[in-house]
Amino acid sequence: MPVALIGEQKESKKDVNTRTAQLVHHLTEIGPDIPEIARRLGQFKESVRYRYKEKIVNRGFAVQAAVDHERFGLKRIIFVVDFAPQYKEYAAAILTAMHDLAYVNSFAKTLPDGLFVVNASVPVEHAENFSQFINLLSQKGLFSVQRVLPFDWFRTQPMRAEFHDFDTGRWDFDWSSGTSLGNTGADYFPSQRTRFDYTDLLIIKELQIDANQSLVEISEKLKIGYKKLSWHYASHVLKNHLIKSYRVNWMGTRYDYKLEKALHRKHRYLAVDLLVANISEYERMELMAKTNGVPFLWGEACGKHYFAEFAFPVDTITEAFQLLENIIAPVRERATYYVMDITNALSFTVCSQLYDQGEKRWMFNSPELASRFDNLILKIREHSG
Repeated sequence: MPVALIGEQKESKKDVNTRTAQLVHHLTEIGPDIPEIARRLGQFKESVRYRYKEKIVNRGFAVQAAVDHERFGLKRIIFVVDFAPQYKEYAAAILTAMHDLAYVNSFAKTLPDGLFVVNASVPVEHAENFSQFINLLSQKGLFSVQRVLPFDWFRTQPMRAEFHDFDTGRWDFDWSSGTSLGNTGADYFPSQRTRFDYTDLLIIKELQIDANQSLVEISEKLKIGYKKLSWHYASHVLKNHLIKSYRVNWMGTRYDYKLEKALHRKHRYLAVDLLVANISEYERMELMAKTNGVPFLWGEACGKHYFAEFAFPVDTITEAFQLLENIIAPVRERATYYVMDITNALSFTVCSQLYDQGEKRWMFNSPELASRFDNLILKIREHSG
C-alpha cells in the first residue's frame, strides 16, 4: 500500500507540473487573462487562478508584455563599448540617461573585461543619426566603441515550461538528445510597421512593468478615462498586435519600482550573449536551429548579423559551453561571446517619452543630444575632481 501511495503522489505532482506548463504556454500567448486561459484549458477559473498565484506569482516569476518593436517602426541596434577609466563608475547612470534621451533598451556589463553590451530600439528613420551619435560620444572620450551592429528584428523567447519543475525550481533537459526542440524559429519574419499613438505606448509601458495590472488600475494610474483606455487597448494594442507575446520572467531579474532597485536571483543563472557578424542565409538558419534547440534562449535578433541571449542554469555550465562551442564552430572567425554580469544589467520599457504626441512621430534631435551629453560629461568631470 505505501508503494502505491507514493506512486500516486509522484504522478499527481507530475500532473500538476504539466498543468502549470500548459498555463505558462497560454500566459505567453495572451497574458494573465485567467478566465480565457481557463476556458482554453477546460478547467475551473478558481483552479487556474490558484495555480497561477501559487506556481507563478508567489515563486517570483514576473509576467511582462513583450513589445513587437518592428510594429512601432523600431530597429534593433546593438553596440559594445569600453568606458574610459574616469567614466567607468558612472557607466550605469550614463546608459540610463541614454534610455531617457536616446532609445537605449537594455545594457549589461561583461565579465571579466568590463565592457558593456548595449541594446537600443531606434526608429528606422533615425538609425543613421543614432550610430553617428554613438561615434560622437566615442570622439568625446566617453567610451571606445568595439562594434555597432544593426538588426532587422528582435524577439524575446517564450519560457519552455515543459522542461521546468515549478516545485524545485530546477530544469530537466536532456543535453545528450541534441538540440532539437521542434521549432527552430528559422522561418521567423519581422512584423510590418502599423498604426499606434501615444496612449498605446503608455498602456504598453505599464504592461511591460507588470502585466497583472488591470485596465481599471492602469486607467487610474495614467489618469486616462477607462472608456478611452479600453478602446485604445482593444482597437490598437490588441487589433494591431503591438504586443508580440508575454514573458514569464523565469530568470528572476526584475526592477522594483517601489525600491527603485534592480533585483536579481544571484548564483542561479549564467548569462551569455553571442554575436555573429556578416552571416549568410544558410548560416542564419543553422544558428537559429541550434540556439532555439535549448530551453535557455532568452532573446535573439537577426538581419545581416545574429545575436542571441542565453541564461544557463549554473549547474549546466559545462554543457552550456559545449553547446556554444558547437554553435560557434562554423562561424568561429566572426563570432564573439560575452559572459554577462546580471547584477550590473538593466532593461527598460518602451521609450514613450521620445514620442511626439502632437507631430505623431519619434524624435531624435542630434544637436540637443550632443549639448545635453556635453553637460553630463562636464558634471561628471567636476564631481570626480
